[in-house]
Amino acid sequence: MSEPILYDEVPYPGHPYAQTHPDRLATMATLFGLDSPPPGTSRVLELGCGDGGNLIPMAVQMPAASFVGIDISAPAIARAREIAGELGLANIEFEAVGIEDYEPQAASFDYVIAHGVYSWIAAPLRDRLLAVAARALSERGVAYVSYNALPGGYPRQALREMLAFALAGIDEPAERMAAARALLAEATSLWPGGQGLERTLGGQARMLHGQGDPLFLHDALAPVNKALYFGEFAAHAAGHGLQFLAEAEFTEMQVRALPEDLQPRVLAMADIVRREQMLDFFKQRMFRQTLLCHAGLPLDLEPRPERIATLAAAGPIAAVPEEDTDRITFTGTAGSRLATAQPLLVEALERISAAWPGGVWIRELAGGETATDEALAILCGALLPAFAANLVRLHAHPAAVSVRPGRLPRTSPLARLQARDRTLMTTARHTVVHLEDDLGWRLVALLDGTRDRAALLAELEGTSDGEHANLERDIERRLNTLARLALLLPDDA
Repeated sequence: MSEPILYDEVPYPGHPYAQTHPDRLATMATLFGLDSPPPGTSRVLELGCGDGGNLIPMAVQMPAASFVGIDISAPAIARAREIAGELGLANIEFEAVGIEDYEPQAASFDYVIAHGVYSWIAAPLRDRLLAVAARALSERGVAYVSYNALPGGYPRQALREMLAFALAGIDEPAERMAAARALLAEATSLWPGGQGLERTLGGQARMLHGQGDPLFLHDALAPVNKALYFGEFAAHAAGHGLQFLAEAEFTEMQVRALPEDLQPRVLAMADIVRREQMLDFFKQRMFRQTLLCHAGLPLDLEPRPERIATLAAAGPIAAVPEEDTDRITFTGTAGSRLATAQPLLVEALERISAAWPGGVWIRELAGGETATDEALAILCGALLPAFAANLVRLHAHPAAVSVRPGRLPRTSPLARLQARDRTLMTTARHTVVHLEDDLGWRLVALLDGTRDRAALLAELEGTSDGEHANLERDIERRLNTLARLALLLPDDA
């Protein structure tokens, strides 16, 4: 955010990032032994919030929580305030101010988010960012900071340096982007594939060439783009009284991608910072999404299964019975699998599947108020590795969604606003989707919880272009699709 004029001239559109949500931060804190504040009533600060694309959906979803977003771009803050005003949000504030001038009250926020900021600002501002986060964090609060990492970032860094050298003297954004794309196109022809470094550089050049204009300008062509080793970042954070808690993506902390004989040696490293740095060397990680908390707080180096008993589980799981056996294999979207014949676990995974895109509290899966220690131990012992393998998601604050359309289907006021403007739509799981047809957009705009099927049919018939011979059937199909996309809210939400 060091170039306000550039950000004003070419806005960087905001989006929701699920990995920054207080739900995710609280979940990871729970795993590693930190009882952070409940997300639903928390105080959240976002540094470099842009137009509020990440923060506003949180404020809509969690009305009892409070939110503050700051950004150096006055036009971006104006857009954020306009959207928040249209939605009638009373729990969110935006301030047009740079990090260097922002002075939060001590311990005034439970969660601090800085996504896409640290690597893209000058060294004094990076230092200021961590100082602000450390001051703002409550006693058991969690900060999220993303940044470009080494050694995986070296190939992309080489391409950025090539572009900076070639574009010297070209200042106009459109000209810079055109010249850079032309050079990258030439580079991809020089590195069509092959092996080793040539293959890596060619792949990175093609990736950068395919970026949309805002991302391309503010990332590949950014005046500052600092990649660093995790150990360097951890030391910088420690200088501000902050310690490493976890990565926002639990799967990134796993060793399963390493050769089997190497895994125990890495896991045996007692210093978590050295372990994570070694993983970066082995995995060639390019980007990190690191969670921090106050130094001195006791943490668990290894997550203990029993800690997840207070969380909820969710996931789009498919069950595939195995022939000639009692075992059932459950598969997830990322190719993860879990095969079991344990009745309690089979029932739990089936309930998780049926509840998607919502979640089910693990204690409920174990029997609710009558849950035994043995049942909880079985479930927690299986669901923690399932989370590590990305088969299920764990949640401290699961999304409030309707699994199937009710009599008066309803989506969020933000989704209805986005449907009106035909923009990417934010789901209750803090992700985005794009609807494919006009009927879907028009339907979402009507879902305020006051219309039954007959009312929806009457309104849409009046605007139908004749493409839908069976409009009633098409409405029902789209309502079910919206439910699967986590766009429908429960009747009592």
